[in-house]
Amino acid sequence: MSRRAGLAFAVLGEVRLWRDGVEVPLGPPRGRALLAALLLREGAPVDRDHILGGLWGDSFHVDGANLVQVYVSKLRRLLEPDRAPRAAASLLPRVGNAYRLAVEADQWDLGCFQRARTEARELRSAGRLAEAARALGDAFALWPGPALTGVEGPLLDVERVRLAELRLAATEEHLELALETGAEDDVIPALLTLTREHPYRERLWALLMVALYRGSRQADALAAYRRAARALKDDLGLSPGPELRRVEEAILAGVPSATLAARPRAGSVRPPQHRSGGAPGRPRLTLVHGTGGGATPSRGAAVPPYRARRLGDRH
Repeated sequence: MSRRAGLAFAVLGEVRLWRDGVEVPLGPPRGRALLAALLLREGAPVDRDHILGGLWGDSFHVDGANLVQVYVSKLRRLLEPDRAPRAAASLLPRVGNAYRLAVEADQWDLGCFQRARTEARELRSAGRLAEAARALGDAFALWPGPALTGVEGPLLDVERVRLAELRLAATEEHLELALETGAEDDVIPALLTLTREHPYRERLWALLMVALYRGSRQADALAAYRRAARALKDDLGLSPGPELRRVEEAILAGVPSATLAARPRAGSVRPPQHRSGGAPGRPRLTLVHGTGGGATPSRGAAVPPYRARRLGDRH
């Protein structure tokens, strides 16, 4: 077994490291920030100056190259505690003036999240909605709280925004899948919250309008359109885009609610699979919203949650 095989990492929430199923304390925030910066490049070398500016900004007052080397050396000792003195680092090698940390997708939570989301899309395209819902449920279970909690730096501030956007886009997919299964009553509360939190996110408004219309609430659906249009006009000077206008026009035209979707999908329209007394085959969706997820795993957890769940081994 390679040295890399026993390692697991997390960035969705606190930045964490496990070796052979046991959590390894990462020490001060700057060391955790370095690990996160390396992980988020997904195996690409990270230039020393990029690390320095991205993690310290203008706040350092000593030799930059030496400062980065000190933190890299500490991280190497955590990754390879049995490496002989002066032996070449195999897990975090230097590449010119850069450093590289490559991990497999199933060794860190973001990789597992992306894989589960891709699997959910494929299952959904194949019409296997219950399995798609389970895959998305697995994906969101990996996200215990705001990404990169407890680490700072200009680079990580940018990554935090990117990861929050990634989660929100996946949440939209989850809610859209729920509508396809006839769960409009379940998604309306989450969509009301999300449209308040993200008033310029037109896809969320479109999903809310569809959910309300399918729930025989045509007036509320049109009122949601007016709220969206007002927010866009008053705050940004914009008009609703094609997606929102299409949904509004369909509602005004009285199209059958089962045929209305937030956005057209390739192929024929599949009516929502409405429940009937808990009809078998309807996926049980745990709806999520916001930037966090469930409870944060306890400190010192013996096994990283994505390793324990064995994503992908569900058949």
